[in-house]
Amino acid sequence: MSSTLATRDDGDAPTARRRGPKSERPAVQSVIHALDILDYLVSCSREVGVTELARVMNIHKSTVSRLLSTLNSRGYVTRNLQTKQYSLGMHLLELSRAKLDQLDLRPLARPYLEDLVRETGETAHLAIMDRDKVVYIDKVDTPQTLMMRSKVGYRIAIHCTALGKAMVAELPEDAVNALLDPASMVRFTPNTITDPDAFRQHLSSVRDRGYAIDDEEHENGIRCVAAPVKDHAGRVVGAISLSGPTLRVSRERAEALGQLVGDASRRLSLALGYLPVDRKRTTPT
Repeated sequence: MSSTLATRDDGDAPTARRRGPKSERPAVQSVIHALDILDYLVSCSREVGVTELARVMNIHKSTVSRLLSTLNSRGYVTRNLQTKQYSLGMHLLELSRAKLDQLDLRPLARPYLEDLVRETGETAHLAIMDRDKVVYIDKVDTPQTLMMRSKVGYRIAIHCTALGKAMVAELPEDAVNALLDPASMVRFTPNTITDPDAFRQHLSSVRDRGYAIDDEEHENGIRCVAAPVKDHAGRVVGAISLSGPTLRVSRERAEALGQLVGDASRRLSLALGYLPVDRKRTTPT
């Protein structure tokens, strides 16, 4: 869980994606290159020039210039007339807002996040899993001066966050194994779990408690608790969390906050139609 200005984890470090097969048609390759440009601009979080993009993507500068010109004309990128460099355009924001509006979980979860913040005075997040990353899709800030600096849309690794652990703990064993790549389990702090076997054991305790704890595992000085949200079919569709500085969130208080988050996630799951195992109806014989 990030507390200051959002910085990407190593899994999202600026890199170009692997280029497609040489047999692909030029038109398809152009689309792939354009998407690679957007991905790189997302990962950089800064303005980027044609020369850098050409070098990273290993394609000619004239090709990059042509693609940027097209993307700029459609609002996907913006060109700084002074620096002659490029950054993401506002049209992407419109697309992301449209996608967020399609996520029915957000309006349903919002009151639960607000209640948690009112009750605890800490920052609440709503997140989903996107492949091997956690993505924040909503948040409610604490009214206190010392507060989280995370952003909606921020992507973060699953192994070092309470949100990630809460969702992964509910997945089938084969799905968990597919996510636990030792190379991607980067150490962010001395508390980060980087061994797959140790992480599997940790997930067992998450299931027993009903909520997960990030005990300064992504960033020193930040503690977080999270619990999974399930839909009518029992599938994990997201997780909600409370986060705060360790100055306010001691290990003892984290346990109390975990109970509150667990209760809120259960109530939200029921609102989504989830029926716990002990409450499922049995068919008379």
